[in-house]
Amino acid sequence: MNVRLQYDLEFLAGIYYEDQLQLNSYSVSVSLLTQTEDAASSNIALERLKCFVYHDLANTVFFGPSDHDKAEMFQMLGTNVTTLPEAPVDQIVGMMLYCKLNAIMEGRMTVTSLDISSVLGDSVWYSHDDEDNLGVFAHWPVAEDAWWHNPSVQHHTLETESTPDNVVKVTPNVWHEYGLMWPEDRIEPTGNTVIYPNFRKHEAK
Repeated sequence: MNVRLQYDLEFLAGIYYEDQLQLNSYSVSVSLLTQTEDAASSNIALERLKCFVYHDLANTVFFGPSDHDKAEMFQMLGTNVTTLPEAPVDQIVGMMLYCKLNAIMEGRMTVTSLDISSVLGDSVWYSHDDEDNLGVFAHWPVAEDAWWHNPSVQHHTLETESTPDNVVKVTPNVWHEYGLMWPEDRIEPTGNTVIYPNFRKHEAK
């Protein structure tokens, strides 16, 4: 049986808009529908939603495409950066969240509608649901691997630290590190021991 849920989120973020950095407070109300009878998967889906917003998106700075160079500069300074395909107004942030939250829950739960409001947006509410035209956030003609359709925690298009050609770079599954893998994807115990691979770099001695 499908269960309907409502979950409210509040988070702080910055926006770089019209050559100014401004701080903003967002309120988001998400309507959810479970798509599995497995309670564990439903719980993990909701935890992924909260983890992405409160851990990975927390205190980010939103940048539009015209400020890509500024986004790179902020990233070099250690700032959490989120790049968007249009100017970072509330409507665009809401469409991004609608797509990204659905992506990270991978069909175990779906966002049926999402409402967003912010202090800088004069507390006007913007609504999004599956009947909306997602424009630049649509699967087509946008590449399928656009980060807002990717189930990882990625939220920008900036280049990361380069890796030499003769080095194979292994990217760990962040959901594994958070303990939010789906039940069917978890590593089965061998004997009395559960073995988890650790891909973290060794600290220099």
